[in-house]
Parts: sequence; structure tokens; C-alpha cells
Amino acid sequence: MKKTFIALAVLSSVATFAQAQSSVTLYGRVDAGLASVKTLGVTQTKIDNGGAVGLTTSRWGMRGTEDLGGGLKASFKLESRFNVDDGTFNSSTRLFHGESFVALNGGFGTVKVGRLFTAFDDLRAIAVSRSLWDSAFTPTGDAYSVGGDYAARSDNAIRYDSNSFSGFSGAVMYGLGENKTATLSASNQLSLHVKYANGPILVGYGYQKETNVGGKSTKYNAISGAYDFGVASISAGFNTRNGDDLGTGKDNEYTLGVNVPMGAINLSAGYANAKTKVANATSKGSGFGIGATYSLSKRTTLYTGYKTTNVENNVGVRTLENRLLSAGVRHDF
Repeated sequence: MKKTFIALAVLSSVATFAQAQSSVTLYGRVDAGLASVKTLGVTQTKIDNGGAVGLTTSRWGMRGTEDLGGGLKASFKLESRFNVDDGTFNSSTRLFHGESFVALNGGFGTVKVGRLFTAFDDLRAIAVSRSLWDSAFTPTGDAYSVGGDYAARSDNAIRYDSNSFSGFSGAVMYGLGENKTATLSASNQLSLHVKYANGPILVGYGYQKETNVGGKSTKYNAISGAYDFGVASISAGFNTRNGDDLGTGKDNEYTLGVNVPMGAINLSAGYANAKTKVANATSKGSGFGIGATYSLSKRTTLYTGYKTTNVENNVGVRTLENRLLSAGVRHDF
């Protein structure tokens, strides 16, 4: 009997230890807003998902880690996106539209395999981090549409992120197109970034190359930075796109943003400007946004914002005119 109790105690200790070494978390975010949207003179009032009229797209996901010992950890992430206004999936073809990957982390850094955000996207995000919180109110999305935009995620990808060394870190990712019957949507993607973070300063450079099945490519470059003054923080970015291989011309884009924290309130404003040149024709886009958030708790936020953007073609004809005015609530769990 004594041996049985000892054995049970040992098994209980092992089970408790094993449970402590691994964890799985269910998480999510629900965001909905009431908005007035004006597009090329047509005004519509609607309730919509936060990704379209608010702070972020609604989502749920699972992530977990396991301590493998010796400083090595395994982890995974599966994230689905959905539209809270009607309960549909944000993507008609993907259950996990956000990211889905498995990873190993250790003293060497982190290696991820699956559907991933590109290293270039991480760097671009710095530029709008203080410009309306990289939300539907951030003017870059519409203003930059005057040209071509990069792919923010890649399927069939492998990515390496280094650890930080005296504030310096980097990442590189390669996505395999695999589908040789498709065009640019199944392109091979190479992206990388290097950045420096030290106290209030964060700055870096990013590069992405998308090559289609015909061997033609589009190249993106970005310089992004942010600085925290305490009473306010700013972010800025300059981007270029060279799509001449595909006959889609060249883009020059820049953005500025500021965020002012006031206790539970955050005030933010942002501006974006873009030009694209195809042959001798130049088109222009610009936009401005302003907004505020109020934290009811660590997990629940009220928000309101306004954005206006315009795009003109090479002869001055307005091809896009958007105005967004909305208010909503976001809850994290």
C-alpha cells in the first residue's frame, strides 16, 4: 500500500510538471461599429465589422507553447477572422485566415512554418503604429491604393526571426508559390527586415520581392520609425514599389502619425500621401484621419474616428473619394 501511494504521488508530480511545461490559450477579439460611409458621392449608414469601419477585424484563435527543455520551446498559432455584423467568415476559402503556423524557439531565435505575416509587413506596421492605431481610420490603405500594394501574408512559408542583440534584430521569410498554374496570387515571396529598438526609439528597413510564375517581379522597400516622447508618440514611414517588370509602374509613398495618451483616453491623427508613375502618367492619392479611444477596462475599448481620402488619375479625374465616420466598441477575450 505504501508503494502504491508513493507511485501515485510520483505520477501526480510528473503530471503537474508536464502541465506546467505546456499551455494552450483560447483568445479572441470582437469589434463592431456604426458608421456613415461615403464613396464617390454615395452615402451609406451601416453596422459593420471593425476591420472595415473600426479598430480591427474580429477574430478568435488558439495558441500554445511547450517547454522542451534546454532552452528550446515549441509553439503554434491558429487564428480565424470573422465578420461580427453577420457572423460570416472574413474569408470564404480559409478557416484560419489570420495566421496558422508551428514554430521552434531557442537561443538561435525563432523558426516558423505555415501561413505567416511577411517580415516586410512587420516593418511597415511600425510606420502606422501611431497613425490611428493601424485601423480602418488609418489613411494609408486608401491613399496607397493609387498604386499596387504588397502581400501582407504568405502561404507555404518559412520564417526566421533573430533574438535581439543590443537592440538590433532581424527577420527573413520565404514563401513558396507552389501553384504553378496561377499568376501573381501564387507568387514566390522573399521578405526581410532589420530594426533597432532602444528605449523610446524604434527604426528599421524592410524589403519584399514577389515573383510570379512567369518570372516577373515587384519589389518593395520601406523605412519606418517611431519615437515616444512620453506625453506623445509619433511614427513615420517612406515606401517605394517598383513593378516595371509587370508594367505597373513605380510608387513613392509616405505617412505620418501621432498618438497622445491622456489616461484612459488616446487621441490620434495621421496623414498619408502616394504617387504612382506608369510610363509618363502620374496618379496621386492622399488621406487624413483623426480619432479617439476610451478604455473602459483592459479588455474593452470604445472608439470613434473620421477619415477622408482621395485618389486622382494622371489627368486629374477623381477615381476614389472615401469618407468614413464611425463609432464602436472592441472587446478582447
